[in-house]
Amino acid sequence: MSTTVHISQQKPWDVTTDLVIVGHFEEAPLEGVLKELDTRLKGSLSDAVARGECSGQWLSEWTTATLGSIKPRRVLVLGLGPQSDFSLRELRLASGAVAQAALKQKAARVAWLVPDVGRDPAEIAEAATDGLLVGSWKFAGYHAQPETEPSLQEALLLGLGEEAQAGVTRGQVVARSENFARELGMRPSNKLYPELLAEEAVKVGQEHGFDVEVLDQNKMRELGMEAILGVGSGSVHPPRMVIMRYNGGGRTLALVGKGITFDSGGISLKPGLGMEEMKFDMLGAAAVLGAMAALSDLKVPLNVVGIMALAQNMPSGSAYKPGDVVKAFNGKTIEVTNTDAEGRVVLSDAVSYAAHLGVDWIVETSTLTGAAITVLGHEATCLVATNDALASLVLQASEAALERVWRLPIYPEYRRLYRSSVADIKNSPGREAGTITAGMIIAEFAGDVPYAHLDIAGSAWTPCTPLNQTKNGPTGVMVRTFVKLSDMLSR
Repeated sequence: MSTTVHISQQKPWDVTTDLVIVGHFEEAPLEGVLKELDTRLKGSLSDAVARGECSGQWLSEWTTATLGSIKPRRVLVLGLGPQSDFSLRELRLASGAVAQAALKQKAARVAWLVPDVGRDPAEIAEAATDGLLVGSWKFAGYHAQPETEPSLQEALLLGLGEEAQAGVTRGQVVARSENFARELGMRPSNKLYPELLAEEAVKVGQEHGFDVEVLDQNKMRELGMEAILGVGSGSVHPPRMVIMRYNGGGRTLALVGKGITFDSGGISLKPGLGMEEMKFDMLGAAAVLGAMAALSDLKVPLNVVGIMALAQNMPSGSAYKPGDVVKAFNGKTIEVTNTDAEGRVVLSDAVSYAAHLGVDWIVETSTLTGAAITVLGHEATCLVATNDALASLVLQASEAALERVWRLPIYPEYRRLYRSSVADIKNSPGREAGTITAGMIIAEFAGDVPYAHLDIAGSAWTPCTPLNQTKNGPTGVMVRTFVKLSDMLSR
């Protein structure tokens, strides 16, 4: 059941809920709302603080039953860390912790006294709403007997005026798109191969009001897309290219996503340990699809083309091989030196097709390189961009979306690494500057169109966090950044 979020003007002790949650900053005195709660709870809160059971340490929790002394059934005090460090980013994380605490307490209805972080009320409401909805999401799975765990049905935001309602509305739209991208990521590859993901895009387009065109292998062969056809040639499930069009007016942004619904590595086979996680190799495409739904619902005044390059990378007698040469849509040739560097191969067709459509900007995202995890871990996304103005906008959008992005340099010397003696470029120049050269290789297919590459190999799925109950589960990263970027480009 999807959680609904509302603004309430009630006081924490007057709201009828299963659980009310109030934040407590580290080393801050019990004053204001906390002092009033302590009085109404007959000093139990101050006693807990004195005993060291309740503190403001980041995401610490202290819970008590109210026994009828106030209207909520239970009270939870959530540690918010030092007040000087608390920003919208921490508010979103804390709101995710609120949702997970509510689930642990089996609370169907929760009230959250949203801390003031000195920002516009709509921004505060959007961050809190997003955190609540992302934090409460869980993949249903495929159990013979569906799990019947309690769900968080309603969340009330306290401490905000009605002027914050626009932030709640926007937060719900974007968070549901993030969770949809996460849900796609959790589906196993036998339940979400290229044809099925393309069908999903058609359904989403019909529901949200944007056009969807699906190119099958015959149409791609006619268009000269040897690259994506080569990557998909080893699988019984043929590749697809999905082109989605949202017409909001003005100039045109292309969002391009890698959609390898399973990546075995192909002939250059990956090690078996952890290979089940390679169902996540389509999270770039999922982010694009989620963003298209959100942009359409929000009626952003910008034309946006979303492209998903969908394939399964499998070994077989028909699979493409190291040493093969394939030609992309724009005519450039690629020497395949490692079939496990397939992302840049499928994206060469998708990005060159986007450029062919006459778009003004191309922003592409993909779970592309393990080197991105080495560089930034799971905390941030790597950015490689050919245009400073676009790169600056992407960084601003990611900051506004509370998603960390770090730009990596492009130096002329790096181009020498992917030169090929038998083709225009080779797809795998080696480990040296691996994340950078991967992005630069894809940029070769954007032509003169301003291009930005976002490598989400580390940020697309993470260990458990306040926003992610699923170990190594998908995060929905880049959906929010794409929405914020589209807002900026529409002005």
